[in-house]
Amino acid sequence: MIAAITKDKEGVVTCLDETRHGFETGDKVTFSEVQGMVELNNCSPRTVKVLGPYTFSIGDTTNLSDYIRGGIATQVKTPKTVNFVSFLMILNDLYFDSLIE
Repeated sequence: MIAAITKDKEGVVTCLDETRHGFETGDKVTFSEVQGMVELNNCSPRTVKVLGPYTFSIGDTTNLSDYIRGGIATQVKTPKTVNFVSFLMILNDLYFDSLIE
């Protein structure tokens, strides 16, 4: 639950008292039910930079409408591709390296 959002180069989102956001720097969030800065509602995910347990920044908000009240920030999980080397390939490399030594 959001208490305030600044209109700045690094827009700062402040959560309601006693409501820790639980985000980590690099997380992505979207917004809903924001009154005033309606451009944030259902926007594409914005990257979070954690400033404290109750505050985080979301990038440039200078071109958005003035924040009035309310809103919910929701973390968005984005897919990430991870490549692995096969275990057999590693075993082969270890075996051939031991023959060379």
